[in-house]
Amino acid sequence: MYSPRPLPMPNTALVIVLIGLLSWGCRSGPPSDRLLVLGIDGMDPQILRTLMTEGRMPHFEALAQRGGFAPLQTSAPPQSPVAWSSFITGLDPQDHGIFDFVHRDPASLTPFLSTARRGESGQLALQRRGQPFWEILDEHDIPTTIFKVPANFPPSQSAESFADLPFFCPCAVRSFSGMGTPDMLGTYGTFTYYTEGPYTVPAHLEGGGTSLVAGGELAVPGGKIIGVQLENGWAQLPIHGPMLDEESVQTHFAIYLDRQHRTAEIVLGQQRLVLQSGEWSPWITIDYGRKPYSLERLQGIARFYLRAAVPSLQLYLTPVNIHPGNPAMPISTPPEASEELHQALGPHYTQGMPDDTKALEAGVFDYGEFLRQDALAFAERRRQLRYELGRFAAGVLFFYVHSLDQVCHMLWRAWAPDHPGHRAEFAPYQQAIADQYVAMDDLLGEAVAMLGPDADIIVLSDHGFAAYERSFNLNSWLAREGYLALAPQVSLDQAHILNEGHVRWEQTRAYGLGLNALYLNLKGREQHGTVRPEARESLLSELSQNLLGLRDPADGRQVIKKVYRPDPGADLDLAPDLIIGYARGYRASGATAIGQLESAVLQDNLSPWSGDHCMAAEEVPGVLLSNKALKPIPHHLRDIPVSILAYYGVAPPTAMSGHSIWEE
Repeated sequence: MYSPRPLPMPNTALVIVLIGLLSWGCRSGPPSDRLLVLGIDGMDPQILRTLMTEGRMPHFEALAQRGGFAPLQTSAPPQSPVAWSSFITGLDPQDHGIFDFVHRDPASLTPFLSTARRGESGQLALQRRGQPFWEILDEHDIPTTIFKVPANFPPSQSAESFADLPFFCPCAVRSFSGMGTPDMLGTYGTFTYYTEGPYTVPAHLEGGGTSLVAGGELAVPGGKIIGVQLENGWAQLPIHGPMLDEESVQTHFAIYLDRQHRTAEIVLGQQRLVLQSGEWSPWITIDYGRKPYSLERLQGIARFYLRAAVPSLQLYLTPVNIHPGNPAMPISTPPEASEELHQALGPHYTQGMPDDTKALEAGVFDYGEFLRQDALAFAERRRQLRYELGRFAAGVLFFYVHSLDQVCHMLWRAWAPDHPGHRAEFAPYQQAIADQYVAMDDLLGEAVAMLGPDADIIVLSDHGFAAYERSFNLNSWLAREGYLALAPQVSLDQAHILNEGHVRWEQTRAYGLGLNALYLNLKGREQHGTVRPEARESLLSELSQNLLGLRDPADGRQVIKKVYRPDPGADLDLAPDLIIGYARGYRASGATAIGQLESAVLQDNLSPWSGDHCMAAEEVPGVLLSNKALKPIPHHLRDIPVSILAYYGVAPPTAMSGHSIWEE
């Protein structure tokens, strides 16, 4: 059974926390030398207020009483890379250029991840526009550490941040990349599951119902299933690696299974592990050999989890993470910062979002196993916060916490009895989301204690959360309404807009890619564009009106709360023509995001991914708290970088349109 996981504090630490809170009154005077910005992804103001009222969030309550607590307006759409890009730059999406998790090339409709892309040289390049606030701080000699902020891979730095400076110069920006940082395969995280037993892809996933062939391999979203055939209890199994010179590299490990003692021995090079059923390994080095034309080794790190030894082997391997002590891709600035963190704390997750939600969706984890893996990642993040606070002498420290967002995504159906995916067997995990909030309160209390009374703090989230009960397939709706024309031989449940011959583009006026984006098939922009530029405005008005009028036939609820029109000044080749703001309870289906159609326009969401925020921005605001008094006016994510600069008396660039959040 799941139990709350906040780390226990010794009595002396509790005393320190209480002293810190009591001595840390509401600050409205001159700033201190230190400002901590704690970013908790996905914290929701309604849930937080409820738990504060119930007395379960004493450190958040104390912070709100001493300074202020308010909802924080978010970006449209309220997707994490979009929202955090506004936090980083103080700009709206049309200015920083991130509109969705997924963008597309209008010439070919090829989708690509929005925040980073390989250029013609093959080098990864950050796609976000605008100047990060920490570069401006650096120009004014204000030391800054940016820990794991999303939408910052490869990590950006000012051009001269580290020129001719010693490693620990107090004027240098230290940054560590967060969400968007890939694993060694170049994906957002691809696990491997080795099994003797039967495996069938769950029905809610693409390829649902497909069964693993003995000794074969099966790809699932975010993972690879490998069939194991033991000979006398032994097998040699692959660990897949990146593509080099158009070939996939890999390494191998040997496994020896002792069914009687429910134990497995794993041998990988000189590394030897013995695991009991239900046990996680420590981090191990995955060595793919030498890099091409180099004496350096291509290495990653991973952890094994022996799920079962009887009646059949079930072995999970995390995505192979970039090695923080020998990174194959840039994950920090300066590059030595990652190595220094590795030396201080040991190996740790470097992929952007450590929680393996894909393993849960694929049925490789159950809820208990997912929460245990989340606890391992959260414990690492907590040690990292202690380390960063221990060296935080001056300037700004931004620190990002991922786990609340991930638990809310995956455990909402266990929390909400009226969710269509709720099951009685989820009862042991019904309080997992509330427990996660309590863990955030415990984290805040420890941070306040370590900061002491001579520092200031902002706590914020990029968005809130809501139930994701019903899935809407935008392309299926467009096809049903006559905006997207399918070839005669292609049915809705077979159609994919990226498959050649599935769409009659000469008769198509609109299509969807990504979670909130709608594009016109615009003449002169799309490869097979048909909509004349002079017809654009009338067609967008027609689409907006029809989308807003859509009602769910199951209960009459409004499906789409708001339709946004990106600023005309935006890059028309990149920006969506419309941004769809779903009502609470609704979201674009996963199939919509990749251009796949489905027979049902609307259907119940039965996936573990049961909570979400990719809705209308007004439906899911974030939170804002500070120990300094807040102005009694609405605040937006783009106000935060302006406030950080103002805190040190630095004028923001003219492109930043926000205001300071604090009373004078």
